[in-house]
Amino acid sequence: MVTPHALNAFSSLLKRCTSLSHLNQIHAAIFRTQLHSNNSLAAKLLSLSSSLSTIQYAHLVFHCVPHPNLSLWNELIKTHVKNSLHTQALSFYAAMTATTPLKPNNFTFPFLLNSCAALLSLPRGSEIHGRIVKTGFSLYLPVKNALIDMYAKCGNLLFARLAFDEMPQRDIVSFNALLSAYARNPEYEISEACLLFDKMAERNVISWNSILMGFVRREDLEKARKVFAEMPERNVVSWTTMLVGCTKAGQLALARSIFEEMPERNLVSWTAMITGYAQNGEPSKALAIFRRMVASRIRPDEVTMTGVISSCAQLGGSELAIWVSSYVEDNAIPLNSHVLTALLDMHAKCGNVDKACELFDRMDQRDVYSYSALIAGLASHGYGKEALTVFQRMEREGVEPDDVTFVGVLNACSHAGLIDEGLQLWDRMIEIYKIAPCADHYACVVDILGRAGRLEEAHSMAKVMPNGPHAGALGALLASCKTYSNSQIAEVVAQELFELEPDNTGNYILLSSIYASSGRWCDAERVRLAMKERRMMKTPGCSWI
Repeated sequence: MVTPHALNAFSSLLKRCTSLSHLNQIHAAIFRTQLHSNNSLAAKLLSLSSSLSTIQYAHLVFHCVPHPNLSLWNELIKTHVKNSLHTQALSFYAAMTATTPLKPNNFTFPFLLNSCAALLSLPRGSEIHGRIVKTGFSLYLPVKNALIDMYAKCGNLLFARLAFDEMPQRDIVSFNALLSAYARNPEYEISEACLLFDKMAERNVISWNSILMGFVRREDLEKARKVFAEMPERNVVSWTTMLVGCTKAGQLALARSIFEEMPERNLVSWTAMITGYAQNGEPSKALAIFRRMVASRIRPDEVTMTGVISSCAQLGGSELAIWVSSYVEDNAIPLNSHVLTALLDMHAKCGNVDKACELFDRMDQRDVYSYSALIAGLASHGYGKEALTVFQRMEREGVEPDDVTFVGVLNACSHAGLIDEGLQLWDRMIEIYKIAPCADHYACVVDILGRAGRLEEAHSMAKVMPNGPHAGALGALLASCKTYSNSQIAEVVAQELFELEPDNTGNYILLSSIYASSGRWCDAERVRLAMKERRMMKTPGCSWI
């Protein structure tokens, strides 16, 4: 027979339990006294399992109870929500309503709505909202707060606002849920968030962090800094949000100053600084921060490693590529699509095309980023035909190319002399994929036409480039003029280059060489005299070998 004394004793022990070994000892004692089927003790065991044990353990505890009550079902659903197993949490709710006469209550619904929010499942959330209204729990404050949060995270701010406005009473959680939604959503003016913020009778650090994030997301660094300075309390999220705002604005010195001032740093803070340096062309500093992070015994995750790998790719050293690949493998970093794409891009940029292809083939799912990285890598190392083959495979697999993909494949056609293929791709890009050409696309086509000897067409293409012809495209065309000994077009192109790059000696030397190869010795000498008058010196040759 179950005695109150035994139940109280085990309940007291479970309250003080802080380790898995202790939990196992108590659970064994519960089994010996045949109390394992008690709903109250099972609920306490389930609650501890989410922090001390595994989800499989929670299932075993639950299934040992022949007639679980609503509190135990709620604890099971809650355990899955806390472990981010949201689909399973909703499945257990469905099982409870389908196989038992039990009805969900005001404790059940917030967990279910949290799962719908995490899954961004507006249909399931709306369905549960209907059940809440029918069962009369819509006036409970935690339920209403969870409804606001669910609608906000699923992108329906209209319904989130309606739920907020219908509330007979609100607390700081209600305000924070809606405030965060306005701040996160760039479709709404930040003024909406500011109005709500100003109406709050009470604010906490979550409220301040939301308004700070709103300004950071809209890249208003000045107002973000003002909010940050006014915050009565800051936590690691506040500091990290401000750091991210600075890196987005390219203010790396300010970001670094904030990073060094942080009272505490977590994985997100370290990753933000590493990624900020990587995205702003400071790969060496990114790797230096990473080394400090490792020395601080902070374990990197996939996001951190994506920034680190990108930094190694920018530096282009094969030794770095080998080092970071080994680090990923030795530390069992999960190889999600972002990490694999970053590794692929790095190996391609460092010249290890075979490794890049191997990583590409290992991917379960390939997206536009992985395809674009491989195409660009193949193109830059002279594998033009192979790059075109990969592009054709991309189309066959139904992955739609973007503007970056076309820069890579057009560049591949240019270097491989695939004139017709390159021009056909240009037409497909505009007519089929409706991509507006940018300067880089024009530059590739100018180079394709120039290499084919179609210099007038190439020059015409250069002249209609967005914002006018750029030096890279004109430089490639001038080189083609030398190949085909066309001094007439070379003269015009060179003059345009002199205006864009007045101090680039290479353009003068190339024009002089074109004149000389055409037998126009006087013009060649005139260009060299112009260089002397401008005191322009030829850059001496050098080698890394």
